[in-house]
Amino acid sequence: MLGKGNPVGFAISETPKSGVGGFTRITHVFQESDNTFKSMTEPTGLVSERGAEQVSDAPATAETPPPSQPSQVTFTVYQGPPLDTIRSLVASHFLVKDAFIDQYGIPTIQVAAEPPHEKFRTLLKELAQHNLIGAIRGAGDTLTVRVFPKPQRKGSRKTLNLALFFATVATVLAAGYFNWSNADLFTVLVEPSSVLTKASLFAVGLLAIIGLHEFGHKAATNHHGLDATFPYFIPGPPPVGTFGALISLRGPPENRDQLFDLGLSGPVVGFIVTIVIAIFSLLLSTTVSPATAQQLITGGATQDLGFCLPLVGATPNVSCEAPLLLIVGRILMPATTQGSLLFPNQELWFAAHIGALLTFLNIVPAWQLDGGHVSRAMFGPSGHRTATLIGLVILFVSGYLVFAFFLLIMMNLTRRGFAGVEPLDDVSPVSNSRKLLYLLAIVMLLLTFFPSPIL
Repeated sequence: MLGKGNPVGFAISETPKSGVGGFTRITHVFQESDNTFKSMTEPTGLVSERGAEQVSDAPATAETPPPSQPSQVTFTVYQGPPLDTIRSLVASHFLVKDAFIDQYGIPTIQVAAEPPHEKFRTLLKELAQHNLIGAIRGAGDTLTVRVFPKPQRKGSRKTLNLALFFATVATVLAAGYFNWSNADLFTVLVEPSSVLTKASLFAVGLLAIIGLHEFGHKAATNHHGLDATFPYFIPGPPPVGTFGALISLRGPPENRDQLFDLGLSGPVVGFIVTIVIAIFSLLLSTTVSPATAQQLITGGATQDLGFCLPLVGATPNVSCEAPLLLIVGRILMPATTQGSLLFPNQELWFAAHIGALLTFLNIVPAWQLDGGHVSRAMFGPSGHRTATLIGLVILFVSGYLVFAFFLLIMMNLTRRGFAGVEPLDDVSPVSNSRKLLYLLAIVMLLLTFFPSPIL
């Protein structure tokens, strides 16, 4: 899930909901482009004589009148390399039309419109040498580059990462013990293994899904040279034992390609690990004889197992509700003898079920969830707002009312509304290969869709 972090970064985190659900939310703490630049420094209370210092290639003509005397305008004094230096850096890559320091003290360079992807990436590296960062916006025949001080980075806290991880291992084991401590008819006839073994299997499966989801985000940040923390695992109560994990990214993505990769990487890895855990659950399955199956059915044991126990008879059939991904897995299992029942390992199946729900809620194309990142990268600000509305409708219709209301509350508290994470280069579109990968996000959403289990 990407959650609200420190003032100069955003976090990636994943949090289960209501024991059998999960969600991922993303909160980017950089403001909208202009607001970002305004907030980087404090006003000095000085009054501008000219409104802004200006260096321009355009002569003062009737079309470009000299700046008029403004009313009392409070602005921030820019502190950094001279404007001419910044202008020269930008001019080495773009055709500069105008350069000035705006009323908020932000060096602003207007350039001729052209595909900026590679040129702007190179410019960012050069600005970093001066401890600066930039953003590019615009439309039509003019693009605008704004430059501001690079935020200071905090050191990593690996000791805290390890402490929280071991604490979460303990709470997930405790949750597993809580879930399987009762010796019922099913336990006696089908899974007589020790409670500690069951709790350990559940903990391994669940932590693998959540942890590797986060390391999927971490791999994406490493690939793009972005600085991010290691996961912060969050302990929680039974029946899940954890509220997920959190990764903090200490700077914004450079472009939409990076934003797309940051959003999709975690769900893809979590989706794959969920499949692996489900396969292991089926490989460790137990087939009971027709007589034992009848005894379980008569005793009502098959109705009380919860979390969608898959039952497979002589011919493939679906005997309970589950995400489509797990239903397909059950159907592909070989048939058993007529009258027999096949029970996957319940601890790993429970973990896989949670993993599927986490992936579904991660990839919903709403606000600053992982799916919201992907839709923001694909469609830009206006398309992202539409996608967020669709995502909220999906959540309400499928019964995740608490999570949907939580997102609405967060939108209000952050005062960003439907706005998503903004890359520094919000002009360049995503690559064609990533447009094809967007289909993978849709497939994952469909395969992991599952109505709220509390309905």
